[in-house]
Amino acid sequence: MILIGLTGGIACGKSSVSKLLAEEHHIEIIDADLIVRELQAPNAPCTRQIAARWPHCVDPATGELLRPAMARLVFSDAQVRKELGKIMNPAIFRAIMKRIVAAWWRDVKRIVSSHPPSIVVLDAPTLLETKTFTYFVSNSVVVSCSEERQIERLRRRNNFSKEEAVQRIQSQMPLSVKRQLAGYVIENDSADDFDALRGAVQDCVGWMSQQSSLRLSYMFGGVVVAGVSVVAVVCYVGVKLFAV
Repeated sequence: MILIGLTGGIACGKSSVSKLLAEEHHIEIIDADLIVRELQAPNAPCTRQIAARWPHCVDPATGELLRPAMARLVFSDAQVRKELGKIMNPAIFRAIMKRIVAAWWRDVKRIVSSHPPSIVVLDAPTLLETKTFTYFVSNSVVVSCSEERQIERLRRRNNFSKEEAVQRIQSQMPLSVKRQLAGYVIENDSADDFDALRGAVQDCVGWMSQQSSLRLSYMFGGVVVAGVSVVAVVCYVGVKLFAV
């Protein structure tokens, strides 16, 4: 399985790229944002921890996370982002790993049937910031645009002031750094030319198909072999004990 990380700056068009990959290229997407929303469902364990730490960010009657209040806090205070990460990151890691392992196992069965390795995309806004999943992906793609375009899109899409838009942008890893860390960059600076983005995604899929599928095979295959070896040793010892 070729696991590709997809990330980018806020309002750069990562979601549009992810949608094109899924709908036009039939690539499986592991959506970290969707996973976070599931983990922050009303009265979910993570949501209860958030309520205990920041009571004004959760509706006490419904247990629902008040996302605008939480967002204002997170994007204005680096310490809050760090504390929220301690609550969310372990649960996010477990949920994403379950999906990666399930996709890898499906791919193993496909390869046994003489199919080529499939491409799976991990769509994660903080892929390069947290670094955890960079050890699992074969390579990474960054969706990029100019800061002026980011500000324009945030003001139009979210009705932010210019100051609010800049604050959101500056709370993230600089795009210049993400571009340097990426294996592939999709430029999405055009205001209205969706066909240009579609073409860029098409080219990117060609690049994805050329990436190595060996990283996960070595990692998970080694775990499987180790597990089988342990079971074999336990069975051998058990047989010897009962034979005495």
